[in-house]
Amino acid sequence: MNVNSGRRNVRLTLLWLCAMAVLALATYWALAQPAPPGLANYFPTGPLLYLEARDFATLLADWNSSPEKQAWLTSANYQVFSRSHLFLRLGKAQTEFAVAAGIPPDFALLTSVAGTNSALGMYNIGSLEFLYVSRLESARALNTALWKARGTYQTRNVAGVEYYVKEDPQTRRLAAFAYTNGFLVLATKEELIAGALQLMTQPNPLSVAQEKWFADAIQAAPPGANDLRLVYNLERLLRTPQFRSYWAQRNATALGEFSSGLADLERTPGELRERRVLLRATPSTDLSASEAASGQLLAMVPDDAGLYRVWSRPASDAAERLIEDGIFDATASASPRVQQAPGVVASSDAGSELDLETRIDEAPLLDDRSAQAFRALHDSLGSVKIQAMLQVSNTRVDDDQVFVRPQSALVIEAAEPWDAGAFHGALTSAAGGLWTNAGLGAGWRARANGTEELAGLGRLVLSIDGRRLILSDSAALMDAIVARGNQNAVSGAVYAAGWKHARELPNFERMMRLIDFPQMRTQPAAEGEPAAREPMFYSENMASFGRALQRLQSATVTVHDQGPMLRESVVYRIAP
Repeated sequence: MNVNSGRRNVRLTLLWLCAMAVLALATYWALAQPAPPGLANYFPTGPLLYLEARDFATLLADWNSSPEKQAWLTSANYQVFSRSHLFLRLGKAQTEFAVAAGIPPDFALLTSVAGTNSALGMYNIGSLEFLYVSRLESARALNTALWKARGTYQTRNVAGVEYYVKEDPQTRRLAAFAYTNGFLVLATKEELIAGALQLMTQPNPLSVAQEKWFADAIQAAPPGANDLRLVYNLERLLRTPQFRSYWAQRNATALGEFSSGLADLERTPGELRERRVLLRATPSTDLSASEAASGQLLAMVPDDAGLYRVWSRPASDAAERLIEDGIFDATASASPRVQQAPGVVASSDAGSELDLETRIDEAPLLDDRSAQAFRALHDSLGSVKIQAMLQVSNTRVDDDQVFVRPQSALVIEAAEPWDAGAFHGALTSAAGGLWTNAGLGAGWRARANGTEELAGLGRLVLSIDGRRLILSDSAALMDAIVARGNQNAVSGAVYAAGWKHARELPNFERMMRLIDFPQMRTQPAAEGEPAAREPMFYSENMASFGRALQRLQSATVTVHDQGPMLRESVVYRIAP
């Protein structure tokens, strides 16, 4: 496997990880949706997020009996997660709450307090301050371990309703609960349970339902049934260190323009449908009129595409990066941003006399061959106005049945016809600067279907037809896209993407085994114990997470920008 192939494999890995992040996020949002905002009237103002389920008991039972839960709990991914800082902090909080409540907050307790229409409000992420309200039959409520332990709690009263409070003096953790009018109420802060009981008996405008961020999100909620609903105050969430530290997407800066959001999840046979709304603090331009061009390109996506992404009116530098990294493999992916300072390493080694030859007053030499090679391409793309852009990728196993080869293609729709000669020259220049010496072997030859292929160390296949340009590193992928060029347009979007998990997972696992294999080392174990080692990140950790979701066939996302808000629709197709 050559260097370019290795880079491409890593790049596809990153795309796969993004897709997995989307799937992990989908699972999280899936615990995020309900029906009417009735229970919100019982929640005091100030939560960061509000989660409501139409029938929490059924959702919990379905998750507990699902093959995904069983597969994940036995996976390498869970093994690694169970040793993470986040998991250990949550475990510590669980232990402290168990001491305060006098009963373990385990799955058995959760099952016993899970009623039908239920809601959770999170008021402080760091100290896990929350309020939980669930519609529960009296027979079930009075049979819970919590209710049976009320004799060890202090009894208090608000608005004529008794509630029970217990606090651990050492950790200051508090547990409080009440049962009234068919609702079980649980809280980790006395002000929250007292406020909820007051709202239940004496409605007033001090509930979260009347807060502007919440009311605006509810008003913008998309039509359709939902089993779960999540409403969140994004402006306040972005200010919490926990969100900035643990948010999987690492895009807090990009989210800064939004004030609040909502996500509804609907469960149907074979599908999960998620509908999201993100409200802008300051409305921007409505981009709905720009979606038609992306609908033309979406119709060109081959049926066997593993991953596709389409953008309306992308910047020219975005197209340039996709050509450089996705087609030419010219640059390595950027390293992840580190938000924390590096640790201090104690060492007595202050260097040696050999370090005297290292000049610290001059910058190291930079290799700018890639920048020089793509200069003509940069100029060519910068001279056109791009209406829409489509990226298509998949993988295939080589004939030797050993290596996995990624394939990629880019379709760019411009406002005006392309200058074919200039773009030919730009690609030839890039290939000559990166793949050959003095441009040797960088010549084009015509193919039967009107496309052209660049012969050389790398492969480029090009098609220019008026305003549409198609560039690929695979003749087979190019032919599949060209064959769909006359398809009728579908509904467009400012952004749309799709991922075929069932198709790509086996190839991903094969590829990751090849990457991780040289790094596998058995760590020494204690005497009498079997050898142990940390699971490999790609081939074991991430691959096991993919296998836990193996019933997931595909996921698609569609985004519409209406100016004051973004509307997103995500569909997860699941095998029986």
